[in-house]
Amino acid sequence: MCVLMVWPNGSRISPFTLALCPMSRSTLQNKCVKILLVSLLSMVAVPSLGMDKVLRVGLPSLPALGLNPLATDGIPGLYTTPAIYDALTWVDNTGVAHPQAATSWHSENETTWIFTLSPGQVFSDGSPLNAEAVVFSVDFLHSSTGASYAVAIDLPSLKAARALNELSIEFTTSTPNPFLPQELSLMRLMSPTNWKKVGVEGINRSPIGSGPFIVDSLAPGIMSLRANPNALRKPKIDRLELRAVPDNPARVQGLLSGGLDIAYALGPDQISLLEAAGHSMVVQTEGSMTNLAFVVVKDSPLKDVRVRRALNYAVNKNEIVATILAGKAKVATQTAPANAFGYDPFLLAYEYDPVLAKKLLAEAGYENGFVMLAEIWEGSSSSAPLVYQKAASDLAVVGVKLELQMVPIAKFAQGVHQGKWGGLAIGNDYTTLPSLDALRGFMRNSCFWKAPWYCDETIMPLLKEALGTFDLDKRRELTKQVLRHQRDQAPGILLHDYVRFDGVAKRVKNFAIYLGYVPYDQIDLVPQF
Repeated sequence: MCVLMVWPNGSRISPFTLALCPMSRSTLQNKCVKILLVSLLSMVAVPSLGMDKVLRVGLPSLPALGLNPLATDGIPGLYTTPAIYDALTWVDNTGVAHPQAATSWHSENETTWIFTLSPGQVFSDGSPLNAEAVVFSVDFLHSSTGASYAVAIDLPSLKAARALNELSIEFTTSTPNPFLPQELSLMRLMSPTNWKKVGVEGINRSPIGSGPFIVDSLAPGIMSLRANPNALRKPKIDRLELRAVPDNPARVQGLLSGGLDIAYALGPDQISLLEAAGHSMVVQTEGSMTNLAFVVVKDSPLKDVRVRRALNYAVNKNEIVATILAGKAKVATQTAPANAFGYDPFLLAYEYDPVLAKKLLAEAGYENGFVMLAEIWEGSSSSAPLVYQKAASDLAVVGVKLELQMVPIAKFAQGVHQGKWGGLAIGNDYTTLPSLDALRGFMRNSCFWKAPWYCDETIMPLLKEALGTFDLDKRRELTKQVLRHQRDQAPGILLHDYVRFDGVAKRVKNFAIYLGYVPYDQIDLVPQF
């Protein structure tokens, strides 16, 4: 059957295009979906002079948990929330905090900070962004509902906040925390008026912030936003469209056809293709370390540290970095990236030594190997599946069969937040965002996490001491001790420092990404003739 399809902007797909996709053949049907998606992206008209400037962004998925900025602080929310909300601060790629809603801050003592807001700020519903509005978000994070949210969990030292006057807030922490200004960039501010009006669930559909854009509409796979005329960070473009394009080649084709202006989470193998068309690939080391994390809370061979170390010796990380990541990354030597505060430059990576790996497996009683399932988020960069496939190939040499299962973000999030993992390993990052503090990765990868996959009680006293140290020199040394211990315990296969590959069309100006923060207000579009 041939059907004439009409895209929302009036463009059409011909019956001939559909005729290429016989619905009775499932494999061809899947290919058809990809072809149609690329066709639809290519039919979006590129704005010309006199028309609204519309920035179209392709990302692997939209946030599975909705648009509540306190519910999640990771990918893909990092791609969406900065467009809608402001935080008190933002953090650059060196870990330095800069003003956003706040203009200044200082510490009164090791557990007390004073922040001052920029005057005259309002949310997009007209209500004031004042000290009381900031306190509202903090109070919610400490409520029975908010305490389970990712932002609350990632701000463990934040004890309370109170308004000193219209523009000043006093923050108190339960332990000394020299990185509080950086960490507060995670707490994006929403309108208390709107919250009280629509409730927790309503925020996911009707978000109100003070950021550069206002959500116009939400539909499956697409979010449309318009410029916020009252924003402190006034945008240079008129409209923003965020589109879920799960298929990596479709995001690339969207850039090449003009249907997309930015495509997140690409891979090094696509650099030459984009550059040949006049576009660019922004390659940037971010504050994370990629590893195949072990689910050690289950009874399995991974309970034995000899097995965990053996799997590290079995994988050739140097080859992964050289061939799959085009030499753009560094082999991981510890559970923190090389640009993190507290990183120990004297720690060495697990060398590639399959003979030693087999010896350790035999000592642990697994000379014939074993089978393990690993769950990988399907929205990872295009290089991530190749990295894990290479790891699986290397593990097979020592008798360990690693089965890879790609899972959607909703299922992966369920595992992270509820501990519902089907296998013994997960594709995971030790992230230091947003402060570049190496201890940040332990908020999830330790007994601190509400549903831990790896919990080593022996490290907790040292970890708590390091986290509670305000003096930076002493904290750095304690952090190095933590990293040495964690490296020796091999909580996963330590692979490489995380590197971003984001495609940017040639008509895009001023694109940047800072430790997961995208300043959409700075992006502009230039006419192409």
